[in-house]
Amino acid sequence: MFKRAASEVQFIAITFVLVLLLGARTFASLTEEDAPVQAEQQTATTVLAKDSNRRPASIPTTTVAPQKIGSSLHESADVDLNCKGKTGQLEVNAGYIQFKGKNCTTGVSVGQIQIVNKSNGYTASVFDRGSDRYQTDLIQLQPGQNEIAIRYEKAGRKVEEIVRISSTKI
Repeated sequence: MFKRAASEVQFIAITFVLVLLLGARTFASLTEEDAPVQAEQQTATTVLAKDSNRRPASIPTTTVAPQKIGSSLHESADVDLNCKGKTGQLEVNAGYIQFKGKNCTTGVSVGQIQIVNKSNGYTASVFDRGSDRYQTDLIQLQPGQNEIAIRYEKAGRKVEEIVRISSTKI
């Protein structure tokens, strides 16, 4: 009717026996010879030796002349935006452009300048180069016309200057 509960010693003994059995089987499987695997490798080698026309599917069968692929990072244009001539039309033969210039607006720090390519929505990072000079990172251009907006706030009034850039090479 009432059974006696298993003691800790009995529990540890049963656990030890189970671990010993599983450990013995694992050790045996690690030390036995790999005869079935060696037989499969020999069969695969003989099949490949018979059919010497087999080639990897990723290698094209026709010979293709190697083509040089140029990195578009090397096809960038540097534009120096001085105090005059920020607005206008530029034509570049590049996929990226980088602006450098002098901050000619008094009362506006370089950190308050925002440069955005309206054609693709890319907002450039503007870096302070000291003595009111700045530089942007590479701004990706769309093929054809690009509108680059230079935005800042002066005396509580938002100012936006547009530079139009025509990119002929992407």
